[in-house]
Amino acid sequence: MLNLMIVDDEPFMLKGLINIIEKGQTPCSEIVSANDGFDALEKLENYRPDLLITDIQMPEMNGLELIRKARERGLCNRFIILTGYDDPAYLHQAIRCKVIDYLLKPINKAELYDVMSNLSLELLAAEDEAGSPSQADQDHNVPGVDYDQMSRNVKKIIRHIESHYKENISLDHIAEHVYLHPNYISSLFRKETGLTLIHYLHLFRIKKAKTLMLGDSEDSLHRISEQVGYESVRHFFSVFKKYCGVTPSEYRQHYKMNETLSSRK
Repeated sequence: MLNLMIVDDEPFMLKGLINIIEKGQTPCSEIVSANDGFDALEKLENYRPDLLITDIQMPEMNGLELIRKARERGLCNRFIILTGYDDPAYLHQAIRCKVIDYLLKPINKAELYDVMSNLSLELLAAEDEAGSPSQADQDHNVPGVDYDQMSRNVKKIIRHIESHYKENISLDHIAEHVYLHPNYISSLFRKETGLTLIHYLHLFRIKKAKTLMLGDSEDSLHRISEQVGYESVRHFFSVFKKYCGVTPSEYRQHYKMNETLSSRK
């Protein structure tokens, strides 16, 4: 999904474009608007969109200058120019700015939707490539799950779990993030992993907890339970015992005992 910024000094055009994008079921998860180039640069400091759509003709700072400044500062690197002027000089400058597309007002909805859909697919492909597990990532994989054979949707669900496991995440929360129906997510996830979502979440949290318990950390089990997403240490103990056959205390004690014996040899 795309995070998008739209920049136009005409409120009517700005509102209309946002309305077109929201009603067109485009792959946008969030839209931030700006009234001019300076407003855009200020908002870009905190909001880094995947795509910025800007008008060219704006007072004080035109769209081309905005693109150059945003790119120089590393605030965004994908741009679409929107203009009511079919001017070859603007087109040549847009080409030099390496924009994705140059769209004329009034907006051709189909053309805009097509550009955004193609960009969304490119971003998903890049996410999949970046999400391929390295050796370090594999050390934290849940045993028995074949990550290589997963579909794009299940990989996205797992990446979301692995990024938010410390939080109180639910099926509805995940569904909202990946834009799929909760029932479909449950069925698809179980089919591809052999586990329910909650089962996978518990196994992943336990894997993280074991790493903390066996590392250099001297944190209390209460603190570790919070670090891996359990609000109650009692719940953490119950889940750990269910999946590991021993309590966290017994697990940590057993490890330390083996470590002591090994050091004496």
